[in-house]
Amino acid sequence: MSEFSVQNPYSVVITTFDKRFETYLVPLLAQIKAQRPDIEVIVTINGPAKGAFDEDYRSNILSYISKFPQVFPTMFPSFQSLAKLWNRGALTASHHRVLILNDDLELKSENGSCFFDLLEIALAKNTGTFKINGSFSHFILDKQELIEVGFFDERLLGLGEEDGDFYWRFYKKYKKEIPSVDIDLIDNVQSDLADDGYTKGIRTASKFNRDFIQNQKYKIALLGGYRGMFDKKVNQILEDEKQYPYESFYLKNKDKL
Repeated sequence: MSEFSVQNPYSVVITTFDKRFETYLVPLLAQIKAQRPDIEVIVTINGPAKGAFDEDYRSNILSYISKFPQVFPTMFPSFQSLAKLWNRGALTASHHRVLILNDDLELKSENGSCFFDLLEIALAKNTGTFKINGSFSHFILDKQELIEVGFFDERLLGLGEEDGDFYWRFYKKYKKEIPSVDIDLIDNVQSDLADDGYTKGIRTASKFNRDFIQNQKYKIALLGGYRGMFDKKVNQILEDEKQYPYESFYLKNKDKL
């Protein structure tokens, strides 16, 4: 582990599910641990939208994870939203900053340098939350900003729109957009492998999430508004509920135990 990651620790969160185990999670976790053997990794493992959790998959993924130090699984017996997986991963992580990764990624090493070397340079230069290469397939999340903006909206019960919603609310809170930092040695495969049990909208995203965003939470703005990652400028018309209201209390007081 580099001097930076020891002095300024951060955690890694990976979201995954059964169909992507052998092809994507297995090599990704091996790449992470080859580059940073002692880094804390939280793996949030989603269950199926329909049917029972595959027992062979449960056994195999726990067996594989157990081969590596400092890897901690959070397993959901039935399907949960990506918003909830991101929230629970961030809540579980020990450190203030969290690298959140989709599972369909490749982390490379070239000419004596690896992805994490470049990431840690970026972390030293950039504070707070930022996207990597313009994408929420891989991004740095600052826990304090997550609390202040509000957690990813778990009313988005499937996959999709949770990033755009957070991006919009981030701008509303801070009057600035989430920055993007270019970092080499990471490839986004963008797999279309998805759970069969929910209704799709665009690619793997769920229709429910898009309908909720477009028809319930936001309205196209006739005046003012902000576009962010959405198709048009919108105003928020459905207020956010307070999620995980005691997390800030925990962070402020955990050292007093």
